[in-house]
Amino acid sequence: MSETTPPPNEDAEKGAFAPVPGAAYLDADMASLAGLLEWYDAMGVDLAVEEEAVDRFAAPKSPPMPQVTQGAQSSSPVAAPAATGTSRPASGGPDVIANPLLEQEENKPIVRQQNMVGKAEIEVAAKTAQAAASLDELRDALANFDACPLKRHADKLVFGEGPSDANIMVVGGAPRKQDDMAGLPFQGAEGALLERILAAIQLDYSTVYRTNVLPWRPAGDRRPSPIERDICLPFFQRQVGLIKPKFILCLGEQAAHLVLDQKGSILRLRGQAHAVEIDGHGAQAFATLNPSHLLNKPAQKALVWHDMLKFKRAISA
Repeated sequence: MSETTPPPNEDAEKGAFAPVPGAAYLDADMASLAGLLEWYDAMGVDLAVEEEAVDRFAAPKSPPMPQVTQGAQSSSPVAAPAATGTSRPASGGPDVIANPLLEQEENKPIVRQQNMVGKAEIEVAAKTAQAAASLDELRDALANFDACPLKRHADKLVFGEGPSDANIMVVGGAPRKQDDMAGLPFQGAEGALLERILAAIQLDYSTVYRTNVLPWRPAGDRRPSPIERDICLPFFQRQVGLIKPKFILCLGEQAAHLVLDQKGSILRLRGQAHAVEIDGHGAQAFATLNPSHLLNKPAQKALVWHDMLKFKRAISA
């Protein structure tokens, strides 16, 4: 099926950012599969359990129980020995000697990753972030911070980029694959679209500070856990405190939730001013759709265009 480019609309002729050609669904599917394989590799899934599936229904049945004859010493059924908690069935092999230590290990509850990294690590992250007196110190602190599980599978630290005294900060949720490879936010098609969106309201891309709430890419672009978000949040908040922007533009639902400290759909949060205070600094925050979302659903660019017009009026007042 050939792709078609949507006809130009009146908004585009008036200066709205140029539409991107229709979504390449095959490329999107291949990207999803590649992300899944990358996540498998990060989780240690590198081989199949067996080459062929096992048909459990075709397994041999248990041998019939021996029947007691009349010549037996007792006519009552033979009582089986009481099973202990440490005995194990043996199928034609030697007797298995129970190991009490092994039983104790098996009875221990499974400890999830969220419990391994918890409140203590979050407190360390907050103290480390607050100790940074400049963006360079904050970058170095993040580079040497090993308590966040996201860092273990990321290629590079993705720190913010732009003027340290910018009036406008653009914030995404988490780095993507190309960001992880370059060590910079908003790379590839997403960055190009973001640059066109800002240019549509006469904003120079190089004059705004661009960053993400999370400084490391989650493996396979999965949704980060609450613990991972809470560990990374102090470092982002310190960026805001050091730059002191007047306006913050949140791209996507994840960034909007963490910056605005609100829940709900991005469609409910978008297109309106929110007063926020982050790291002792007050600013006006706006939310809109993420460029990566627009690449898959270009028809929703109209929503972003209306959001950007409201954002332009706010920064021009």
